[in-house]
Amino acid sequence: MGLLEGKWLRPDVPFRPSRAPFFYGWVIVGASVMGMASSMPGQTAGVGPFTESLMEHLELSRVQLSGAYLVGTAASGIILPRIGRFFDRYGARVTGTLVEIAFGMALFYMAACSSIYLWLKPSSAPAPWLALTLVTVGFFMIRFLGQGVIAMVSRAMLGKWFNRKRGLASAVGGSIGSVCFSASPSVLYILVAGLGWREAWVLMGFILMTIVAGLCWLLYRDNPEECGLQMDGEDPPAEREKDSDPEFTVYKEFTGPEAIRTYPFWVFTGAFSLQGIFATAVVFHGIDIARDHGVSATYFFSLYIFMSMVNIPCGFLFGWMTGRMRLKKLLITMGVAMAAGSIGLTQLTTTPGLIVYVVSFGICGALFGTLMAVAYPRFFGRKHLGAVSGWAMLSLVISSAIAPLAWSLSKTLTGTYDTAIIIFAISSAALALAAAFADNPQRKLAAPAGE
Repeated sequence: MGLLEGKWLRPDVPFRPSRAPFFYGWVIVGASVMGMASSMPGQTAGVGPFTESLMEHLELSRVQLSGAYLVGTAASGIILPRIGRFFDRYGARVTGTLVEIAFGMALFYMAACSSIYLWLKPSSAPAPWLALTLVTVGFFMIRFLGQGVIAMVSRAMLGKWFNRKRGLASAVGGSIGSVCFSASPSVLYILVAGLGWREAWVLMGFILMTIVAGLCWLLYRDNPEECGLQMDGEDPPAEREKDSDPEFTVYKEFTGPEAIRTYPFWVFTGAFSLQGIFATAVVFHGIDIARDHGVSATYFFSLYIFMSMVNIPCGFLFGWMTGRMRLKKLLITMGVAMAAGSIGLTQLTTTPGLIVYVVSFGICGALFGTLMAVAYPRFFGRKHLGAVSGWAMLSLVISSAIAPLAWSLSKTLTGTYDTAIIIFAISSAALALAAAFADNPQRKLAAPAGE
């Protein structure tokens, strides 16, 4: 038995989840939130407050830094499906613990990146080729480990512990996670201003390698069955109930390649990718967008707090709704909200525009977290969930990689970010129409299975 399958990783070490006085899945919800929160330094919301410092100390332009972000993020996305298979084999506990340690080391590298640049560059003149190489490697590591693997593991683990209550569980976790995500740009901006950008990365890296990695080993478990439990903490429904409700019954465990050949996979993944594009671009260029609208960066990032006030109640509402309706209706809502919110951003200096922007993307944030957690295990099963999620994260990561550069070019070529925003709004409206036909593929298998 290898190191990754040793006694220290048995589900009953250091305690038995089945002996908890309540269903251990709710501990998994909290652990999933912790994992998602720990991914923040690798999310664009966690990178955005550092971009101005990186440009200054690495002597790079906004377009050059955006290009490095594109290459590093896209390269990280390409290998995510392979890591998904690693997750399917070794589970959430092994993957989460190892990745948190590696992620902390990657943040140490980012903190040292400018010092390495000054040490290696051949003269006092700027050396963009060297700076781009160094920062691209750093972006690859933090995007792959943070936005990619940690986020994938946290969502996939939650999906394995719940079925009918999956929406409620994601809503509970999402409401807490929403506060973390909404507050993070402001908190990190203050942290960078108070400690310094290098010191902020070092502090976060130390926390990840020690506290968070230790909690992953202590709390993470791959699925309820290995702990002697059932999904939702209940016995599975009777066979006749399964046949009468195909929306919540898995008749076929889809592999990754099988899942990506289905229409619903790409419509749902497309929506998540569009949300990723917008969130990435807005946070990455947040300081510059705030400057264009004549407001402070602190004020602009504080809008995420108000979004969380919308996100939290909507998260519980949408989580409740996922257990009672087809997911495509919620996806249509998400597409409409993205289109409206993007138009609101172009009118940010007006009260109606500000309200539409905050409310729409508060709704989008709630739907994004809920549907990401619910759709893939419901549509494609749990057996190959890591591989399926890996393909979804590939699309999400690559889309978010393109966003900063595309918006940089919009600003450079047209003098405004509004061109890119309008294109995003049109794409979101088109996706809302496409979502009308994105039914659960398990429904087509219900009749043959019943026969």
